[in-house]
Amino acid sequence: MAAQRKKPARSTKKAIPPGGGLLRRAGVASVAACVLFGGGIAVGAWIAGGTSLPELSASRDLLGSPQIATQPAPLTAGRPPVPTPKPAQPRAEAPKAAAVPAGIPLPKMTGAVEALKPAETAVKPASAPAQVAALPPKPSVDDGSLPAWRRYAVPADLSGGAPIIAIVLDDLGIDTRRSNRAIALPAPVTLAFLPYAEGLEEQTAAARAAGHELLVHIPMQPHGEDADPGPNALDMRLGAIEVLSRLDWDLARFSGYVGINNHMGSLFTESEAGMRLVAEGLRDRGLMFLDSLTSPKSVAAATVASYGVPTTARDVFLDNTDSPEEVAMRLEQTEKIARKAGTAIAIGHPRDNTLDVLEAWIPKAKAAGFTLVPLTAVLNVRRGMATQQASRP
Repeated sequence: MAAQRKKPARSTKKAIPPGGGLLRRAGVASVAACVLFGGGIAVGAWIAGGTSLPELSASRDLLGSPQIATQPAPLTAGRPPVPTPKPAQPRAEAPKAAAVPAGIPLPKMTGAVEALKPAETAVKPASAPAQVAALPPKPSVDDGSLPAWRRYAVPADLSGGAPIIAIVLDDLGIDTRRSNRAIALPAPVTLAFLPYAEGLEEQTAAARAAGHELLVHIPMQPHGEDADPGPNALDMRLGAIEVLSRLDWDLARFSGYVGINNHMGSLFTESEAGMRLVAEGLRDRGLMFLDSLTSPKSVAAATVASYGVPTTARDVFLDNTDSPEEVAMRLEQTEKIARKAGTAIAIGHPRDNTLDVLEAWIPKAKAAGFTLVPLTAVLNVRRGMATQQASRP
């Protein structure tokens, strides 16, 4: 039997039609192209958004490169937007402390007053005139050739060599009737007007026309809480700046005066620090100072004299007791001092008893050989005596 030919085994794989492999490759390529194209579009959009890399931006800030204003990038998942830094605000300067005016350090005063410093809650007297921002001008001293205490001095004839007496009347200006009586006295007395009185220009002009010298009767701080020196008094508890401001105000109330004396001031005149303030004001204005000696511990005359201010002190108070007998007895005491020392200064007040006694005494004193003179005449004689004594070996 003819040998049978063995048939090949049938394959289980599906037959691929002709050209099928090529189509499959083309599809894969198309899909890949689409993926690449879509990715390119996304990358391009991301780049076009202008988002800067945080690391790069930080590096540019550190290098000091100028920042370029851009639109914020669209939010994308997982990448927060980079915040735009705000410009630094300028630091406000701390307020500067107010300049402390130059002044004199004021040590403790004698008595219960604390060391001089501006009081935190200083209260001015209710009736004190209001202070103004600009201080009033200082009195004129003519063209500079004469100080005020000489320019406004009333001339006196001392050629006879007789003992001389100066009568000073304080507290003028408030009671105009008694002030007018004082102005009418028939002798060149010296009249001290309180700066807080009214109508001072008219009253002082009348006094000068009658031949009297003028003083400003400066109110000053006394001992004791019950003693009231009046408005705008120099009070050390208020501090140096306020003391100087009040002194300026007092000295600007009228003109034509030769200097000042103290109204009360038993505590103030015991303070060398306080009187230094007064001394500077008087020296700068060319004024003299009369110490009323309201305290036996007064350092006023010695302090102002050390600044070159012409100064002297009273010898007698005429009317500590308001009686005609007291005034007459004190005038006799004044005469004795004048005979012994050559000069005497007596201080009184415009009281009816005092004025009555003075009106009767003035012609008697002239007849007894005394010369009644303005205050500056005694000051000149005493300054001359001091110069002669100083020149002796």
